[in-house]
Amino acid sequence: MKITQNKTHKPGKRTHTLKEILERQEVSKQECNRIIASPGLFEIPVHESLISAITEDDLKELSIGKGAFALPNEASENALEAMDCFHQLIAQEISSAASLLDLDPTQLKTWIDLHMEVPAKTILRVLRTMQSLHLDPFNEELGFTQYEDGSWQVFITIEGCSKILNQHPQFNGLVFHQADTLIDGIPEWVECSIYRRDRIMPITVREYFVEVRSEKDIWKKMPRRMLRHRALQQCVRLAITG
Repeated sequence: MKITQNKTHKPGKRTHTLKEILERQEVSKQECNRIIASPGLFEIPVHESLISAITEDDLKELSIGKGAFALPNEASENALEAMDCFHQLIAQEISSAASLLDLDPTQLKTWIDLHMEVPAKTILRVLRTMQSLHLDPFNEELGFTQYEDGSWQVFITIEGCSKILNQHPQFNGLVFHQADTLIDGIPEWVECSIYRRDRIMPITVREYFVEVRSEKDIWKKMPRRMLRHRALQQCVRLAITG
């Protein structure tokens, strides 16, 4: 498999991506303004320990919704405090991520505001993942995915996996293997093995077609490639980012 090399980011691509975001966001511009209109948001210093006061129920209910963090019932005092904590933590992480990745904070906040349906705790997680793995959302290196049960997770794309591998000092190559048995003409499974200079044995992950296939068009057009991608992504998670 061809591994994408870590390339210097070109401002033109980022500008083009922002333009697309702004065009898609125009319909809900007034609603977004109510979210981002908090005065002095980036100037509020917040310690990460604030999150300790937030309960699990608060985490489930908090989300960036139209106009504000959406709560289904009357907000209790504790829930309001939890909302404020998350609001401030997200603002702090936006500032930190923008500084680390050399991004415009306003552009990054616009990208975040576009995903109004994503829960606040997942927004916070993607901002921290950007920083820990140095991934740029404008280069489509990470994003969000929603599962059938409605839950949201941070998703590292193939571009992101390629960048992680190529910038890791211990990465020493990878190998794919596939099953001889077929399901609807597709290999039953694909294995990915990642070699590291500091390990004796490679880290190997096998993904089965029947477990990971999807009804999305991309899976119908390129099922073998998508199965290989799933194997690579899971292997990177265990061998590099885990």
